Amino acid sequence: MKNSITPNYTHLEEIQFNIYDSEISYYGGNQYWFPKKFHQLSGCGPVAAANITAYLSQTFPDKYKNLYPYKGIINKKDFTLHMVEIRKYVKPGLFGLTSVHRFTDNVLAFSKKRGVFLIPHILDDNAASIQDAINFISKALSQKLPVAILVLKHPLKELKEYAWHWMTITGLKLNSKDNKYYISVSTYGTHREINLDMLWNQRRSKDIIALAYFT
Repeated sequence: MKNSITPNYTHLEEIQFNIYDSEISYYGGNQYWFPKKFHQLSGCGPVAAANITAYLSQTFPDKYKNLYPYKGIINKKDFTLHMVEIRKYVKPGLFGLTSVHRFTDNVLAFSKKRGVFLIPHILDDNAASIQDAINFISKALSQKLPVAILVLKHPLKELKEYAWHWMTITGLKLNSKDNKYYISVSTYGTHREINLDMLWNQRRSKDIIALAYFT
């Protein structure tokens, strides 16, 4: 089925968010950088929050500078300290952080403590169509704003590594070969592309995918 999209959103420049460690470059943070083992196992939500807040601080310093206290190029050491700090607010429960509303509330608490007032935008309706998701993601990316995505259970084995997981969306494009939309994400410090049609449309009605960004 061919998807349509608002013409202004068809050519979106992908957000770049690199973290450096000497000559190594990572694409966003990695939950395995947390010093504590338990935090590593449940750290994807805090990492998504750390990615977004650090990016906002660096990209729009006039509004968001206080969200990330370190200066210069983002490096792994400073960013890991940022992850540890934000996890004090963005706290996963026993089974992780499974609510997008809790996630946004936690990020707002963190930002408020730093004198920055964010507005959350959320898409968490299970009945939302893929076009709703495309429009939501496009609206954020057209403003150069990354999107947090929560994928809970998913029936496809091809997407198993992305289930029960928070990631950061940095890009959206229509693949001319298969006429499907793909999202670019930061996950475990790497850049990946995911077939959005497969992710969104080939799940069961009980399988939750939620999206959020901040202005």
